[in-house]
Amino acid sequence: MITTRSLEKLAVGGNVEAQFRMGYRLAYCRNKLNRSTDLAMRYWKLAAVSGNGRAQFYLATCYDFGSGTRRSHRSAVKWYRKAAKNGHSVAQYNLAICLRRGDGIERNLREAVRWLRKSAADRNSDAQRDLGYWFHEGIGVARNPSAAFKWYRLAALQGDAIAQFNLGLCFLYGDGVHQNLRYARLWLRKAANQKHRRAMGVLKQLDTR
Repeated sequence: MITTRSLEKLAVGGNVEAQFRMGYRLAYCRNKLNRSTDLAMRYWKLAAVSGNGRAQFYLATCYDFGSGTRRSHRSAVKWYRKAAKNGHSVAQYNLAICLRRGDGIERNLREAVRWLRKSAADRNSDAQRDLGYWFHEGIGVARNPSAAFKWYRLAALQGDAIAQFNLGLCFLYGDGVHQNLRYARLWLRKAANQKHRRAMGVLKQLDTR
C-alpha cells in the first residue's frame, strides 16, 4: 500500500489518480483528527479539472452538502453533470434528482428522466427504484404501471427495501402485473425484514383477513 507521503508527492507532481486518492484519504481517513475536507476538496478539484470522473463526483457532493466549502447547488450541478458525462452512475442519479427539483438550475424533467435512465441501466438501485416510481406516477414520462413494475423488480432484487415494498404492492393490487398474493407477501416480507414500517403494517393487515 502506498504511503500518504508518497501519494502526496505524486499528487503535487500532477498525477491525477494520486490527486483523487489523496483527496479521498484526507476526507475519509480512519483517524478523524487527521481529516481535512477543505484540503481534500483542493485535491479533488485538481483531479476534477483534469477530467477524473470520481473526483468530479466527490467535488460535487462537497458543494451539494456544504462540506469543506459554502453550499452551492449551482456548483454541485455543474460537477455532477461533468461526472455524469464521464459515466459515473451515482452522479447521473444525483443530477436527475437536482433536475427534477430545480436545485441551482431550471427544473427540467425531460433531462432528469434521461439521466435517471442512464443510471438505472448501470444497475444503480436508487435510480431503478425512482424510475419505477416515476413511471408509476407519470413524472416526466407517460404513466406506465408495467414499466414501473419492471424497475421496482430490478431494484428489489438488489435488496432495496422501498422497491421491495412497492413491488409487493404491485402484486397485491395487480398493478402492472397479474395479482398474486403469494408474491405480494414474499416481497412485503423482504421489505419488513429490513424494518420497512409500511411493509410491516400491510403484512399485519393481510394476516388479520
